[in-house]
Amino acid sequence: MTRAPASAPPAATDLAIAGGGSVGVSFLYQFLLALQAAPGVRPPTIHLFEPQAAPGPGDAYQDDLRSNLLNIPAGNMSARADHRLDFVDWLREQDANWLQGFGVTTIDPADFLPRPLFGAYLRAVYARCRLLAESLGVTLAHVPSRVHRVTPQPDGRVLVQPDPGAPLAARHVVLCNGNLPSQAFPALEGAAGYFNSPYPVSSLTHTIAPDASVCIVGTSLSAVDAVAALQQAGHRGPILCVSRNGRLPSVRSPHNRAPSTLQHLSRDGALRLAARHGGALTLDIIWQALQEEVRALQGSLDDDDVLGMEGDARAALDDEIRRSSAAPRPWQAVAAATNAAVDQIWHLLPGAERRRFQSQWRSIWMARRATFPMRNALKLQSLFGANQLRVAAGFAGCDHDSATGLFRTRLRTADGQIEHLSQHLINATSFSVDAQRTDDPLVSQLLRDGHAQADSHGGLALDYDTGCLTNAGGQIVAGVSVLGSLAGGTYFWTTSMDVNARLARDQAERIAATLRAAPAIDPGIPGDIPSPERWTAHRPPHPAQAASS
Repeated sequence: MTRAPASAPPAATDLAIAGGGSVGVSFLYQFLLALQAAPGVRPPTIHLFEPQAAPGPGDAYQDDLRSNLLNIPAGNMSARADHRLDFVDWLREQDANWLQGFGVTTIDPADFLPRPLFGAYLRAVYARCRLLAESLGVTLAHVPSRVHRVTPQPDGRVLVQPDPGAPLAARHVVLCNGNLPSQAFPALEGAAGYFNSPYPVSSLTHTIAPDASVCIVGTSLSAVDAVAALQQAGHRGPILCVSRNGRLPSVRSPHNRAPSTLQHLSRDGALRLAARHGGALTLDIIWQALQEEVRALQGSLDDDDVLGMEGDARAALDDEIRRSSAAPRPWQAVAAATNAAVDQIWHLLPGAERRRFQSQWRSIWMARRATFPMRNALKLQSLFGANQLRVAAGFAGCDHDSATGLFRTRLRTADGQIEHLSQHLINATSFSVDAQRTDDPLVSQLLRDGHAQADSHGGLALDYDTGCLTNAGGQIVAGVSVLGSLAGGTYFWTTSMDVNARLARDQAERIAATLRAAPAIDPGIPGDIPSPERWTAHRPPHPAQAASS
């Protein structure tokens, strides 16, 4: 009897990054910078798992219409936490004709620029990573696959299983695998005319006929992006945006300037504030602190300014545009400045206060904190003026009539329930954060295997200090950490690039320090993984105009 040959052990790597979008590339870049700051250590081996040929943009900053704008000023968009103007500095190095292809003629850190332009920057950041890795002697391999399973091993390493591809044994795995698809309307999946996400917005303008009727479920930033894209493309049909509260986001004043410092809601300030109240914060304490921060900037605390006008969305938008056109709005500047400490403030809230926030305040917070640029506000205002756009509250559900091909959207009104018919329905309720309900292979397998547990406030439960998973038994899984939207239950505001870059830097520096002390391993890169030199998925430093999307 012939004995079956023993299977070869999996190849080894020091670091595996699952996901090469904006957060994954930000982490990679800052990890390499952390290595550069400590010369003389053993160069590690890194595998970046990203199915797209060009790491960097991911789905969030993919090639799209130039009308699809960032909702954060360019001066606060950076892959580096310690250099907030990195994106702006990169823009200033680019070819002026190429930038004009994106509609950019001047570079102002306060401007809201096209999202695909930030995607081009992220491709350039990945190109920097390749060069920096080479200069440090680091082996960096881009694996064009998704990770569908990670399994912590008894020896402390983590088995990474890509699809397709051979397994890999890693010292540390960082999950940066992006947003989970919305699960708001599973019964509509596959229905002609249904979009489970507004992105890329080019898919809306290429698919929806100019005179077609459109219903957008959601009134937040994603809904604004969808409406702005349709308006820019010359859409002539009626557009209805619906949500439970019917509130559009706040319009960011172009006159805002960031406060030099916050007294109570900085990282140190929040700790001092909590210490004065027994080591924890409450929503009432935070609200009082926000008011004091606004007063320190001589700002208004008028309810209509801070909380927004109730009632008719068109009148509320007119009021928002008037206020933001006339002067700075210090409450907006204060709220944006809390990004530097938002994860710590959330951490200092007891569970009961977090639940109170989610049930009573999250909706108004999202509508007021998540501001959108004046340029898009004026587009919506013009559609209101032409009686082409309506925004309604009382959303009660929707379905698809296969016989007529139309979508029925139900609304609760003071006079009872009414139905609205449309040819297209766009789900702009945002991505899912419900790890327990997702069919994402990686997340669902982690939960089934007991290597992770869902966080009741979204995503996966993590150890606050390290970002590492906590398993079903409550133990910290030291070899697997998480960044991005799946970390939102622990760090709260992980949809903002500046927050994600800061969290990525903290993990990068911690993991780099851990790997410096580790003994050498044989990288053993499998033969079916292309070497970095074979990947040319980045734009040149000074791209020609023809390179524009």
